[in-house]
Amino acid sequence: MKNILTILILFIGAQCALAQQDTTVYFRKHQPVPTIEEADFQVIVKRKNEKSSIMSELSLQNGVWKLVVDRTIKLKSENSYIVKYENKSFTRSFTEIPGGYQVEDYDHKRKFSQKGIATNLFPLLKHGQWMIYTDGILTGVDSYKLGVLTKSYITDGENHFWPNNSYANADTLAQYKDQPSDLPNDIAKFVEYPKACSKNGIGGRVLILFAVSEQGEPSDIHIFRGVEPNLNQAAAKAVQKCTGWKPAIKNGKPVKVYMIVPINFKLK
Repeated sequence: MKNILTILILFIGAQCALAQQDTTVYFRKHQPVPTIEEADFQVIVKRKNEKSSIMSELSLQNGVWKLVVDRTIKLKSENSYIVKYENKSFTRSFTEIPGGYQVEDYDHKRKFSQKGIATNLFPLLKHGQWMIYTDGILTGVDSYKLGVLTKSYITDGENHFWPNNSYANADTLAQYKDQPSDLPNDIAKFVEYPKACSKNGIGGRVLILFAVSEQGEPSDIHIFRGVEPNLNQAAAKAVQKCTGWKPAIKNGKPVKVYMIVPINFKLK
């Protein structure tokens, strides 16, 4: 999933980015803070040459700064960058407008992943309403005020909104077990490919909307976007088996939050 457990990504502006010196930006709960003493997250950008930089994201874990991911940023055109990390990549395009930039992100299939307005590009400071997409389909709406996320919802585009698992809605996020990879790994382990679908060559990608309840259990499981009834049911059952969540916390109390997880059914 697209994180719905969103990690803030910072990018270099085209006009000056790759000419800048090395830069470090600090955050706490993904909100900008001035010093490392106040931070639980930091982004370090190191310039390689005029057309590329390395961006390292680090989080504070048990008092130790640990690398989350390294990203390579390369100038693609006058108004576009391509960003590569691990085995993934996406493109960020922008257009200068009065007071800032209109920004659009595309995944490796050239489908929208997010779009909105930023007051500046380095660091990326979102402002106003941002639209979030999964597989090119609108799945979320976020509101920002000068880089600070104030509201975050999952939406089906039909006036239905569910509070997302984000720092806009909770002080501590809902977390599945110990590692971010545990959820997709367990879903892959629990999901059963329906024999009828496998036999008839039926596959696809199912988007499951579900809540992590105040008790830390998956609940309110819905088919956000389905493929075929048997595949939809198999995907929902796999999510239901993923227990062992730590619930989100707001003002010292557990709260219900929602997220979307994609489940792929591919024939081998």
